[in-house]
Formats: sequence, C-alpha cells, structure tokens
Amino acid sequence: MSAKHAVLGLVIERPGYGYDLARRLEDRCGAWGWERSGVYSALDQLTRDGHVRSEKVKSRASSTRSAPRAIYESTANGVDYFRVWITKSTSPSPVRQELDLKILFSGPEFLPRLIEQTWAQEQMCIDQLHALSSAAPAIACNGAPTWREVAPVLQREAEIKLLQVRVEWLQNARGVMKRLLQQSAGMGAGAR
Repeated sequence: MSAKHAVLGLVIERPGYGYDLARRLEDRCGAWGWERSGVYSALDQLTRDGHVRSEKVKSRASSTRSAPRAIYESTANGVDYFRVWITKSTSPSPVRQELDLKILFSGPEFLPRLIEQTWAQEQMCIDQLHALSSAAPAIACNGAPTWREVAPVLQREAEIKLLQVRVEWLQNARGVMKRLLQQSAGMGAGAR
C-alpha cells in the first residue's frame, strides 16, 4: 500500500505544502513507517492523476530571496476518487516480517541466532507497546467525542493488538526453537 490515499486524505482535510503534509502523516500514521520521500512521490502521482493541484506561494515568514512553496489542494476529481476508495471493500493485507522469512528458509544450524533474533524483536515490540500505551490520545470528556478524536484511538488499539499477538507468537516460536535445539543436542550426545 502506498501513501497516496493517506496523503490525498490529508490534502482534502486541509491543503498544505510537502513538509507540512509529511509531518501530518507522521503525526497521524507514525507506526506505518512511511518515508518522507514517499509523501513527495505520492504528491507527484496525485498531481499527474489530476487528484491534487499545487500553487506556488511565498511563505509569510520567508525572506524576499526564498523560493515559493507549492501548496497542494484537492481537486473535485480527487475528492471523488477518495470517496470511491473509502467506500470500496478491502481485503486484509498480509503481514510480512523479514524474521519470518529467515525462519522459513533457515536450517537448524541457525537456531541459536534465530532464538536471539526472536528475543530482540520481542523487546522491540514491547518497547513499541509501551510507547503506544503511554502516548494514548485523550478523548474529550465533555460531550460526545468526534470521529476525528475516536479514529486515531481505534488505529492505536489495532497497532497495540497486532504487537501483542506478535509478542505472543515470538515467545512461542522461540520456545519451539529452544526445544528443537535441546533435542538435537541430546541426540548428538547420545550418538557418541
């Protein structure tokens, strides 16, 4: 999945220049890990497709020598495209982890290193869980919360659940690998 739809959603919410959109994307979708350069690629593609247009404007705080910034805004075509995308059903995306490939294609001689790697990744997941839990956005207590307040909370909950499942799987995989390693060590000692 590209950043294209997320960037278009941000531009529809409020026009902005590239750096501003990259910052807003990071604020909203930090855990997705999109690169800033991906925002500019998405803007280029959205412009080519006629979903956004840009206007060069001078920054209020800029000097007379500074170059104008391109402020991106959505087009009617872009809003229509976004609405179609939002309303279309989507399939779940497969979760692909590099460590999973290492486990799939390694041999038993790599078990000690894979055990270390599962532990290291578990610690990273736990750190991310702590960060997500401590940075939980507050929902307004006065009255009914707005969708803009609730949506990030739902996304954060999904990220937390995925990390919790990943930690559980890593612990299980490490247990299986340790048992196999112990069995092979026992078989090697018995053969002597």
